[in-house]
Amino acid sequence: MSSSLTASNLALIFAALDSNDDNRLTAADFTLRADQFCAALAPDPDSAHHQGIRKGFADWWEHLRTVADIDRDGSVSCAEYLAAASNRAGRSADGHAEVVLSLAAPLFDATDTDADGAISLQEYVRFYTAMDLDGKIGELAFARLDNDGDGRLNRQEFLDGVHAILTSENPADPGTWMLGRT
Repeated sequence: MSSSLTASNLALIFAALDSNDDNRLTAADFTLRADQFCAALAPDPDSAHHQGIRKGFADWWEHLRTVADIDRDGSVSCAEYLAAASNRAGRSADGHAEVVLSLAAPLFDATDTDADGAISLQEYVRFYTAMDLDGKIGELAFARLDNDGDGRLNRQEFLDGVHAILTSENPADPGTWMLGRT
């Protein structure tokens, strides 16, 4: 993979997942991130949102463990992650985008706290703070993702953004800015 917009965004995703900054991803990193999202967005362990988030993070880790842990040491380095998640003609390698999109759906639903089928700016910023990201980045990303300018993100706008951050090389694509400018 070249040093591309997608590679830069994937490196940002890796950094956001790497909870202890050891430049390795483990099951514990995914469990911690799931715990953070659940605490902020779906605290009821019996709720479908909570269970969906947990399952999505567990599936993502299992996918990476299977396709990216080349040296079989129980962790995934940044280099292993980038190689496994690399963009190939708009599709991510080895189904990476697909597994992340399967997590994005329950995250959208949990973020949509008033269950109106859309995410408001306030809800979206709350999503960012659950990721330990600057809410200002969330505000900027929200403005870019809101394609129809109605002040809300519908499910498709959100999922398109997630897909773009994983696969798009077009800096004009709103999703490529979801974690800030790279």
